Amino acid sequence: MNTLLLSALASLACATDLLVPLYPPPFAWGPVATAVANNPTLTAKIIINPSNGPSIFPPSSDFQTGARTLSSNANVQLLGYVHTSNDLGVTRCQRPVNDVKADIWTWSQWNTLSGISIHGIFIDEAPTDASNNCTAYMQDLTNYIKNDPSLLFTSPRIVVFNPGSPGTGGLVQYYTQSPPPDLIVALETCFTVPERAIAGDGCPTTGGYERYDNEGYGGSIDRYLASNVGVANYPRTAIIVHGFHDTNGPDANFIADAPTLLEEIRAVRQRNIGAAFFNTMEYMTFDTGPADIGTVAADLVAAGRNPSSHKLAA
Repeated sequence: MNTLLLSALASLACATDLLVPLYPPPFAWGPVATAVANNPTLTAKIIINPSNGPSIFPPSSDFQTGARTLSSNANVQLLGYVHTSNDLGVTRCQRPVNDVKADIWTWSQWNTLSGISIHGIFIDEAPTDASNNCTAYMQDLTNYIKNDPSLLFTSPRIVVFNPGSPGTGGLVQYYTQSPPPDLIVALETCFTVPERAIAGDGCPTTGGYERYDNEGYGGSIDRYLASNVGVANYPRTAIIVHGFHDTNGPDANFIADAPTLLEEIRAVRQRNIGAAFFNTMEYMTFDTGPADIGTVAADLVAAGRNPSSHKLAA
């Protein structure tokens, strides 16, 4: 990447938010609540998911208590989980749009409960291309969340898409739709290699996949996102990395330890990625090192004070 573009990116540097898929029951939310309370300058977008969606309304008392605790932090933006598929993501935009809207409306009703603030929606199984009429489908849902007066979301209303992959260039249209989402999770992957995967880290034990940053700090962003998403869209792009333990390559390119984690997060911050999540496990446990949620949150703050100088791809 040329020097002029690198300088321009530095001058436009934005904060990298924390994005947390908070999918376990509320009894496991304590480490996340502590992390956001201890880092009040860090914006945390936290996705809650009682039952592959909002489930019943009103939610159970434990979800109310947990959501109220998180909402008490001014730096927290709670998002409700919905999905677009009835076949576990094989066919995107397949679920009837009115069913998705019903879940969205239910999520907005959580704001009628004292002390709970839901800012918007995380749309899982989002598309990477226009197949199955996804363009119109996603634009309709985004417009509904952003603008429908019957919804009670806290301002600013936030929409996050989760395709989990940058695809082969078809994702770009979703950044420019009207209205656009606030964030798109364009890379969701593992750090460790298959032979070192462990129960609960969500990483495949066989087969090939992108081992995060096996190319070097920020290498996965440079390799997969620069051409398929575009550097200009990085501030509205999120990444999710789990399985941060052991090593990310048979040649031990990086060992998963505290210094490596900080450098990984600095490389994300230097590339102006809008939000990130690193975790040792997957989405059900947040207090296992080296990438426990408290360390990740503190590193995101530290990276803002002292960004890395890791070079961007040419």
